Amino acid sequence: MKFKSLKAPLLIGTALLMGSYSSLSLAQSNLAIQCPGYEPAKTKLLGQKTGKKLNKAFEAYNQDLVKEAIDLLYEIEAKDPFDRASVDKFLGQLLVSEPNKRAEASDYLERAVKTKVLNDNDHAPLIKLVGDLKYEAGKYEEAISWYQKWTKFTCKEDGMTYLKISNAYKEMKQLDNVIPAADKAIALLDPAREAAYNLKVSVYYEQKKYAEALDVIETALLVFPDSELWFKNAGLFYQISEDYAKALVMFELAYYRGHLKTATQHKQLAQLYSVNGMPDNATRLMEKYIKSGLIPSDKANLSAVANSAFQARDFKKAAVYFGEAAKIGNEPELYRRQGSMLLSAGDYRGAAEALNMALVDNEDNSGKIQYALIEAYFYLGDYKSAMAAVQEAKKDGSIRKNAEAWEPYIKTKASNKGIRI
Repeated sequence: MKFKSLKAPLLIGTALLMGSYSSLSLAQSNLAIQCPGYEPAKTKLLGQKTGKKLNKAFEAYNQDLVKEAIDLLYEIEAKDPFDRASVDKFLGQLLVSEPNKRAEASDYLERAVKTKVLNDNDHAPLIKLVGDLKYEAGKYEEAISWYQKWTKFTCKEDGMTYLKISNAYKEMKQLDNVIPAADKAIALLDPAREAAYNLKVSVYYEQKKYAEALDVIETALLVFPDSELWFKNAGLFYQISEDYAKALVMFELAYYRGHLKTATQHKQLAQLYSVNGMPDNATRLMEKYIKSGLIPSDKANLSAVANSAFQARDFKKAAVYFGEAAKIGNEPELYRRQGSMLLSAGDYRGAAEALNMALVDNEDNSGKIQYALIEAYFYLGDYKSAMAAVQEAKKDGSIRKNAEAWEPYIKTKASNKGIRI
């Protein structure tokens, strides 16, 4: 007969129709149990009364009448331990697939397993299924216990089971137990699973063992060469370890492979360009993704572009971005930075405009701004305004001598041009 598949394994032998388990189930026993010298246990038979009722429930299930099958199973009052365990097993397996019934399913399956009267081939997978249900319910300590019972009973080791055990230890904050279980999972899983490596990295990160985390990441890069996760992880951990050159290599590889998706990731790459002495690359990258809309055009990001342009000595571009950033929050300090960039670029008129904007509601820094205005006005040939700026700058004791040094120079230039100040 052909049986329907459920989300959880439904291990129902065709011999239920005959009141016993099938020869197929017995033939597969050696596949489930791998202990040295293992011999299948003697086949047990259902009582005739229980067998008929189970058969009726099975027929309902086979017609997709799952709720009816469950109701029929609820009604069975079996006293024989094997009969009772068989009913509990079938009922638990059906309830696993029903909404909000998994806790109840776990109770029935656990009862079926604890009596240890089912045939081994049925008993073994139920142990793991109970573990899975405990794991799903967040009962991690119980889940681990059930997984260990399954391993002991079957003498088998399973990669996915060790992966769950590793994560269960992580959830319980038993970090020292996570790594050994993850290593078992890595050794047994084929194909490999990224989750096992990720568990190790997360534990080493929490323990601040960054070198160990990098060892795992570098191994994972070889195992998963097409995965975006490990290039980005490598970049982040090289940053944490202050190996900025290697961090840049990994972020660049991730970028050119199309693995960087978010604004934060692109900004991290831009920062690494700057740290590694490539501010022009940082500027171009930030500009590109601000224009595309991926990176928000806000004060912080515009200021970042301006700073990288300044580091690259592209003063005109730096001035543009400082100016755009200043307009967003009407920020005097950013107007001052814009004016400073324009001075360096030789745009004295633009510098004077920006510096005057910087003076608004900025008395604490007015001396330094006035000092910058001296230069702007001087090179514009506005010697009267330059001298006025000198007088204002002299009020700031920290730059008074520097401001005074301009006075004779301005007077001489003005005199040469016949201008009275």
